Amino acid sequence: MKLALLILYVSMVVWILPIFRQFKTNLFYFFLFLGICDPLTSLVISILPVENELIAVIFAPILFYTINVDRSKPFKISKIEIFVFILAYSLVYFVSNLNIILLIIHTLIAIRAIYRIIIDLHYNQKINIVRLVLAFYMITSVASLLIYLNGDYQGLVLFYTNLAFQLLLAVFFSIFSENNPKMNYKVVQST
Repeated sequence: MKLALLILYVSMVVWILPIFRQFKTNLFYFFLFLGICDPLTSLVISILPVENELIAVIFAPILFYTINVDRSKPFKISKIEIFVFILAYSLVYFVSNLNIILLIIHTLIAIRAIYRIIIDLHYNQKINIVRLVLAFYMITSVASLLIYLNGDYQGLVLFYTNLAFQLLLAVFFSIFSENNPKMNYKVVQST
């Protein structure tokens, strides 16, 4: 169990680093809220008697919104984003296991990340590797939540193994910026 706690604490620190690398990108707010979620959760549960998943549920719709922010345009919220906020915050009263709400919202975030990749590919014929890795990260988060919801010992071991793997993804996001031209690959159609 000491290894699991070590992975958890290292994860909290490592996920703060992408905030600085992604500062001037459209993904900045996503990494900002992702990076502060776990430390804030630890702080709140040490002070108040709340479930640690509750803070993550509060942050999940914000992550859904921020993954699609375009910093060159004014902030606006769409109907689908309002729906996700209402869905997440209303399900808190009806679902006893908050990890199910996290699973739903993280699945929506993964779908939105994949959708953004498809749109860029269709309209601009390019793939941004940072966005691709972000979609992969969200898919691993969904898989991790599914494993965690299984509840048995093997599921817990797989959960922490996946969390350790995600540390490598955090390092990737700390090194490479979405705006780096080397992270964009043009896809040309064959004739």
